[in-house]
Amino acid sequence: MENPSRLVTGYPAPNPNGHPAHPYPAPPPPLSQPYHYPPYYHPAAPPYPNPRRSFLRTILVVTVAFFVIFGSVLLIFWLVVRPHLPEFQLSSLSVSNFSANQSRVTATWDARYHAYNPNKKMTVSYYDVVSYIFFKSDFLTSTQIAPFKQDTRNQTDLTAKFSIIDYYVDAKLVNDLNSQRTHGSVTFNVKLEAIAGFRYGAWRARRRVIRVWCNNVPINVSSNSGGSGNLVGGPRNCKVGM
Repeated sequence: MENPSRLVTGYPAPNPNGHPAHPYPAPPPPLSQPYHYPPYYHPAAPPYPNPRRSFLRTILVVTVAFFVIFGSVLLIFWLVVRPHLPEFQLSSLSVSNFSANQSRVTATWDARYHAYNPNKKMTVSYYDVVSYIFFKSDFLTSTQIAPFKQDTRNQTDLTAKFSIIDYYVDAKLVNDLNSQRTHGSVTFNVKLEAIAGFRYGAWRARRRVIRVWCNNVPINVSSNSGGSGNLVGGPRNCKVGM
């Protein structure tokens, strides 16, 4: 019978508590791992606005707003007032003592205009009124007409008297005048210019130069008429511009 106290090598001694014995000591408990925080990212700073670009944008917005407001005001004004240009008519034109020879022209013209203001709400005042006589594009004479004012829907008659004595012109112009006389009439161009001021109540528009053209106006002054003649064909409507 074997002795229980005999030492047997090669196996660990049994644990008196009944648990199997380990040949090596138990490993130490794991050390606590340090906590790693996620990296912190700083948000990128917003781009700094370009002051020049901001200034130009502001100027553009202000300019557009100004034109929109200004255009709206003009549109409302036009719808309310409905401005119209005055109307002019050459009622009559006569010539007397007409002669053209040796580069000299002598004549006296009498003209009558009929002016009409068609505006219902605007008055028109005329200043520095001047009337002219041309043969084709060649200037012959001019005369001053007194200033006048037209109320709404007003009609006004104007008279102008022109006179030249031995007025020097080119020889070709004299030949053209006499050539037309042989056909029974001479055609003149009559023009009127004035500074016009339009007014609506307390509002006054900027004064503008108004131009009136009465072109190709024939006068029946023939070689046998003694140098006198009158407008052929009755009154003529004139073109008006500013």
